[in-house]
Amino acid sequence: MKRNLLLGSAALALLAATWGAARAEPSAALIEAAKQEGELTIIAVPHDWCRYGDVIDSFKKQYPFLTLNELNPDAGSGDEIEAIKANRGSTGPQAPDVIDVGLSFGPSAKKDGLLQPYKVSTWDSIPDEQKDPEGYWYGD
Repeated sequence: MKRNLLLGSAALALLAATWGAARAEPSAALIEAAKQEGELTIIAVPHDWCRYGDVIDSFKKQYPFLTLNELNPDAGSGDEIEAIKANRGSTGPQAPDVIDVGLSFGPSAKKDGLLQPYKVSTWDSIPDEQKDPEGYWYGD
């Protein structure tokens, strides 16, 4: 079973709204901030797993002003963490904004300073043992 760890950005918040079962309409300010960012980079998100292809297609239709960069759809959790480390400080399309890794990677990625906190709209429904209290990682 995989778990999501998310890095913060306005574009990411739009993806989270599309990704979740309980969708919340993003604010105009959030949409404007995402337009300013212009892109979102995901890694290890194969279209044929967990309906990710449907989510990606829906996201692209809903937010056509964002470029969605898809890195290595078949990467493993270790590859995702290494991609963050290799691109630390980079704002280009090679730096992942979203990773989907095993839940055990959350605490170590937080400790290593690889994640930014972000609490999805369904935060309160996630059991405490499946999330970091500060929002650095969570299981879905």
